[in-house]
Amino acid sequence: MRIFFNWLKLAFPLFFALFVSCATIPTLDVTYKIMPKSNILEGNEVFFQFVDKRTDKEIIGKGARKLYENYSGNINFILSKEGSGEYLAGIYDIESLFRKAFAFSLENNGLKLLDKSSPDASELIIKLNKFILDLEGRQWIAAISYDAEFIKNAETVVRKFKGEGQKFKISGLNQAHMVVSEVFTDMINQLDIKSLFARGIQ
Repeated sequence: MRIFFNWLKLAFPLFFALFVSCATIPTLDVTYKIMPKSNILEGNEVFFQFVDKRTDKEIIGKGARKLYENYSGNINFILSKEGSGEYLAGIYDIESLFRKAFAFSLENNGLKLLDKSSPDASELIIKLNKFILDLEGRQWIAAISYDAEFIKNAETVVRKFKGEGQKFKISGLNQAHMVVSEVFTDMINQLDIKSLFARGIQ
């Protein structure tokens, strides 16, 4: 019995340290607010691709890395639908996050996503140039930029998107989640795929 208690005294600090370290692993929550559903593009098809063109693959800036120590790099992707509340859609890396979000957006407009390209199919290629969350003083800063390349009838048009947001740090990571979610939602929803299909390539 004495041996057991001696072992317990030695083991308890180790278990406690492990518990604390696991409990404090930081997360990044990105909530995407989907636009109201539309069937305006129903009957149209598109082959969608995503390309990560970032030269710097870090998503946490230098100013925020102390708070994001031991961060895994994965993102909690939360979907928010009007009238349906919010739910966790999955835990993804940055590439899967954008693939999922744009897929939701395209399908929400009535589009059918094709598994492979074909000569007659319209194509949408999203090229991510920047995704960063940083902390400057007590200001959380999120920045995202990407190019959208739309191909239809053998002609191509390119649209460039760039967004940034700031929120004052009050406590923990709450404001970090909020600002990156706002910028992310804005950047996804700014792509007006309806106008590209409606007007065609001039």
